[in-house]
Amino acid sequence: MSKTLHSELDYIQGFIDVRKIDPSPYQHRRHFDEDKLRELAASIQREGLIEPIIVRPIDKRYELIAGERRFRAVRDFTEMKTIQAQIVIASNLQTRRISAAENIQREDLSAIETIEAIVEIVDAELIEDTQYASMGKKPADRVKTLLGKLDSVRRSEGLGYEVASEAKLTSNKFIGSVQEIFKNLPKPVKWLSFYLNDLPLLMDFCKDIQDISIRHNLNKSQTRALAKLKEASDGEFQRVTAHPQRPPDSEMGYVISDSSQINIRDLSAREIEDIADKAAKRERQIELSRARVRPSLSLEAKIVLMNRLGIPVDRIATRLKVNRKTVLNYAHNPRLFKSIRELLEKGVSVPEVSEHNGCPEPLVWSIALEGKSDQDRFESLNWGLRTWDHWYFNDLDQRFGDSWPGQIPAQLVAHTLFYFTQQGDLVFDPMAGGGVVADTCLAFNRKCWSFDLVDCHETRPEIEPHQWNPEGLLWPVRRKEKPDLIFFDPPYFKKQENQYTKDSISSLSRKEYLGFFREFFPLAKENSKTRARIGFLNADWRDFQGVSALNEDPGRSILLWDYMNILNRSGWEITHIIDCPMSTQRFQANIVAQMQKNRTLGIVRRSLIIGRKK
Repeated sequence: MSKTLHSELDYIQGFIDVRKIDPSPYQHRRHFDEDKLRELAASIQREGLIEPIIVRPIDKRYELIAGERRFRAVRDFTEMKTIQAQIVIASNLQTRRISAAENIQREDLSAIETIEAIVEIVDAELIEDTQYASMGKKPADRVKTLLGKLDSVRRSEGLGYEVASEAKLTSNKFIGSVQEIFKNLPKPVKWLSFYLNDLPLLMDFCKDIQDISIRHNLNKSQTRALAKLKEASDGEFQRVTAHPQRPPDSEMGYVISDSSQINIRDLSAREIEDIADKAAKRERQIELSRARVRPSLSLEAKIVLMNRLGIPVDRIATRLKVNRKTVLNYAHNPRLFKSIRELLEKGVSVPEVSEHNGCPEPLVWSIALEGKSDQDRFESLNWGLRTWDHWYFNDLDQRFGDSWPGQIPAQLVAHTLFYFTQQGDLVFDPMAGGGVVADTCLAFNRKCWSFDLVDCHETRPEIEPHQWNPEGLLWPVRRKEKPDLIFFDPPYFKKQENQYTKDSISSLSRKEYLGFFREFFPLAKENSKTRARIGFLNADWRDFQGVSALNEDPGRSILLWDYMNILNRSGWEITHIIDCPMSTQRFQANIVAQMQKNRTLGIVRRSLIIGRKK
C-alpha cells in the first residue's frame, strides 16, 4: 500500500533544520520509550540516518509525515542541527494515508497500536465517501459502525433472514473495498476477525489498560487478561502494573521482590489471568464475609427505596405517615441519584457510596447496574449463573438481606428471577423476613412488594407489616396490579421455631401447618396475574432425631409431595423442582458419628418448587 502511495508522488531529498519541523497531526502513537530513543540517537550518530524522515512544506515550515522516532531521537538526544528528509507536496488525505501506511509497518507496534493503525488505514481509504464519513465523529467509531453493518447483513443472510434493501445496498457498496483494504495490509487479516476480536480492545477497554498495553508492548491475549485483572481487583491491577514482578508463585499469583524482577510483559496471559482469578476470589470472600449493620434510613432514602421497588405512592404515604406530595417530591430524587452516579463513575465502591449517601447497598446496586442485562448483573455481582436445576443453599451473600432465622442466599432468588421473570416484573414476597428477595429484586430491576409479621420501620420500610391469620387469610393489598411471581419462603415446620415470633406458622401443629397452605395457595392464585408463577421454597420434614430410618413414622412427616399435592389442588401446575442442597460439612463430627451409630438419615436438601397458574 505504501509503495503505491510513494509512486504517485514526487519526493525531493534534502537536509532540514530540525527546529523548523512540526509534529504530524496524524500521529497516533502514544508512547515513546526514552531509553530506546537514546539508543537510536547513538546509532544515528555512529552510522548516520539510514532512512530519511518524510515531511511536507507548510507555511515556510515543515510538517512531519513519517519517521517521528528518528526525528525525536535527533532533536532530543543529539547535537545535530539538521536531519535528512524526503520532501513531498501532498494533500491532507495523501499525508494521512502515507502516515498510516508507514506507521503499520513499524516492527515495534503493540497490539493496541496495531489495531489503531489498521483503523487509521481503513478510515483514510474510505473517508472521501460521504455515506461512510457520516457514520461517526472519530475514525474508530466510523470503522466500527461500517463493519457492524457488514456483519449484520452477513449474519442475517447466513440465517436465511430477509435483509432490508438499504442495508443490502450499503453492504454491496463497501464489502469489496473493505476486503481489499484488509487483504493488502502488511500482515493481511480478515475484516470479520478484526471486528469481532481486535476492535473491542480499542473500543471497550479503558485508557489505563490501553496505555499499559502500549507501554509494555503487550499482545492481545495479555491485554485481555490485564482487563480481566482490573475488573477483578483494581488494587491488584495497580500493584501488578506499577511494579516489576517475578512469575506467579505466591497465594495471590505473584511476588514483589528486589531481585529477579521482570516486566509485566514477561508474564503470560495465563499467568495474568491466574492473578485475576485469585484476586477475584479473595475480593469476593472479603465482600461476602463483611459484617453489615443496616442503618436507619432518612425519609428521602425510604421514599426512593420504596418507589424503586414499585410500591404505589398511596401505600408509601400511608407507611411513612407523610402526604402524597412529599412522596412525589422525593420519589425520583435527583440529588441522591446524581450523588450516587457521580461517585460510582469515579470508581468509588458500592459500600462506600452507600455509607456516604445513607442508603442501603442494594439501592446503590440498582443504580450501578442500570441498563445491564440479567447476565451482566450476575457477572457484575461475581455470581456464577447455573444452567442446571441444582442451586446451592449455603452461598449467603451478606450484601443482600439481614441476618435472619433461615436466611436464604440472594443467588437463589436471583436465579429464580432470571429463569421465571423479566426485568420490570412484580414479585410478591408474603413472608419477607430479612428482605433478601426485595434486595435482590433491586439489583435485578424487578418490582417487589414484601410483607412480614415483624415491622422494621426505620431500617426496612419496604417490608410492610402484615399478619397471615390462619383462621381467616386476607390478601394484604387490593389493587388492579398483580404479581408475576410469588416467592414464598415460609418458616419451615418445627425448624428454628424458638427464633421466630410466637405468631409464626412454624409453631403450628402438623394439621394446622398444612391447613395454612391449603388456604394460602388458592388465595395467591386468585390475587396473581394470569400465567403467574409461584416459587415455593421448603424441605421435607421427618421426625428423625435419634430414630433409625427403618423406625421413622411416615404419619408424622411433611414431605415435598404434600406441598405439591396442595399446590396442584389449588390450581397451580408444577413445572420445576430445583434442588438447593446445604453442605453436610455444617454438621459436627460427633453428631455425624452418632447418626451413623443409630442409622439415622438426616435432611440437608432444600427444594424450590415452581408452579404456574393453570
